[in-house]
Amino acid sequence: MKDLYTFDATPQDAAKTYNKARTAYKSFFDELRIPYLVVKADSGAIGGDLSHEYHFPTTSGEDTILSCNSCSYAVNEELATKPGSAGMERSTVDLASYKSWFGLSKDRSLLIEAILPQGTASGKVLPPQQEAPELNPYLLKTLYPELDLGIEDPVGTFVGHWTKHQSSSESQATQSPLIPKLSRIYDYRVPQHSINIGSFGGDQNDLAKRVYEIVGNNTTMSELSQDLSRFQPGDKCPDCGNYSIEVQQAIELGHTFYLGDRYSKSMNASFIRPPSQPTGSNAAVSRKQSQSLPAKKDQAYFQMGCHGIGISRMIAAVADSLATKQGLQWPRVMAPFEAAILATEENIGAAQEVWDLLAKPADGWHALDAVLDDRKDKGLGWKLKDADLIGFPIVIVLGSQFSQQGVCEVSIPRLGIRLEKVATGDLRDFVGANLDQI
Repeated sequence: MKDLYTFDATPQDAAKTYNKARTAYKSFFDELRIPYLVVKADSGAIGGDLSHEYHFPTTSGEDTILSCNSCSYAVNEELATKPGSAGMERSTVDLASYKSWFGLSKDRSLLIEAILPQGTASGKVLPPQQEAPELNPYLLKTLYPELDLGIEDPVGTFVGHWTKHQSSSESQATQSPLIPKLSRIYDYRVPQHSINIGSFGGDQNDLAKRVYEIVGNNTTMSELSQDLSRFQPGDKCPDCGNYSIEVQQAIELGHTFYLGDRYSKSMNASFIRPPSQPTGSNAAVSRKQSQSLPAKKDQAYFQMGCHGIGISRMIAAVADSLATKQGLQWPRVMAPFEAAILATEENIGAAQEVWDLLAKPADGWHALDAVLDDRKDKGLGWKLKDADLIGFPIVIVLGSQFSQQGVCEVSIPRLGIRLEKVATGDLRDFVGANLDQI
């Protein structure tokens, strides 16, 4: 991980530094010549007031990114909210069945049941994404900030926790200030008459009965008519209102955080403010701090930022995504060499001249970082396969065409150029014209 930590005197200066870091990151990722997304993100456990993620789209990515094809909207699914998702008109379509999703609060006192449609009754047809939508857990986290999404078996954990707690309380005559509760929330596609169902999780089994024994009358039912489902391709964009949302899997390659004074306060990291510097809410320092610190009116907490790029995961992500059956396809700035020059044994001397032409600087020509494969114990076919496997951005071949016509054959796999004939005198122009695209 390549990390950067910043310290500023005021929130205004910190915002400028944050934007400088974002600009530098954009330039860095632009140099890779690979598609990437910059999205607003949840600061998560690190905290802070603002953060952006830098993602590389790939089917093997662990993050879900939403972007709009009609505007600049781009956000991690964790922060996405469907437009008009609250207060929607409740469906009247009869359900053949419904499904429940369960969550549990961090203190184990609140069990949450979110109910969504599983299928419609016969004679009624809805699109698949409406008939059996997938729950958006991040929306539930917004509605219930205390929700712990890391619990694999919320119901079993809830029952086990309170069974043990009640047994302990009876034997020790103690009473917990926490009260076990059940909260139920329904997707707007669940009709009103289904809301009064008395079963739990759609089934009156022993575990459900035990939940009701634990919570007693402490069951609440949300009055919200809410869209609890995840975004789907073609959904309505929260910014522009067009139905042009694209959903992609991606891997996070970088992250920028504006932390404010969250950590400087906890570490008591302050500085003496110059007399000309205006005071602000961030300048207050507790009277309980050490007497060795300067007077309250002269102190301020540092405004912090932290930024990082995952170098090793970036290499792995690019290799995985751009690889073909033949081998790797490195971007120019990541490749071991920008170009490989291959030749048959009889053309090794001429290949050395081509290397001199491309790898040495000249007027109007920036030297290319090139490697000459002059192995005499390997044939041209072997060298070509090795070049494909390694993933050189440009491969220049001096084979039979060079022997017969004096022309090189140039391949640039990422641009779809394969063994294109180019005269030696035109190599610089041809390579230079395509270099910035890879």
